[in-house]
Amino acid sequence: MNFGQYKFGEWMRDLTSLANPIVLLLVPLCFLRWTHNFQVLFIALALNELLGSLIKFFFHKPRPDGQKYNTALEKIDAGSFPSLHSSRIAVVYLTLAFLAPNLWFRLLFLAVILVVGYSRIFLKKHFLTDVIGGYVFGAIIFYAMTYFLM
Repeated sequence: MNFGQYKFGEWMRDLTSLANPIVLLLVPLCFLRWTHNFQVLFIALALNELLGSLIKFFFHKPRPDGQKYNTALEKIDAGSFPSLHSSRIAVVYLTLAFLAPNLWFRLLFLAVILVVGYSRIFLKKHFLTDVIGGYVFGAIIFYAMTYFLM
C-alpha cells in the first residue's frame, strides 16, 4: 500500500466517524440548540437505534469481513444489514438539510450522507445493499418524524 492509499483509508475512517452517535447529537445541537426540533431528532435517533438493532438481531446478515460474535450485543454489532451508520447519518443530516436556511448548507448536509455511506463500503464494513438499506430506513424514520412531530 502506498502513502496515498494509506492516507485515503485514514480519511475514510475519519469520515465514517461522523456517524458516531455522540457526534450525531453534538452537531445538530450546535445548529438547533435545545429546541423542540432537537428533542424530536433525539427521539428519532433513539428509535432508529432500537429498531435497527432489532432488525440486525432477528435478520442477521454477516459483515463483509465476517466479524465473529458470542453475545447478543456482539451479534447486533456483527450484523451488516441495515447499516446503522447510514441510517443515523440519514436521519440527522436529512433533518438538518430540511431545516437549513440556504441551499449551500442543504447540499453540504446531503454530501455528508453520501460520503459516510461510501466510507462504510470502502472500509469493508458493509455491502452497497446494506448502505442503501440504511439510507431507506433512515429516510423512513426522518419522514415519520417530520410528518408526525415537527
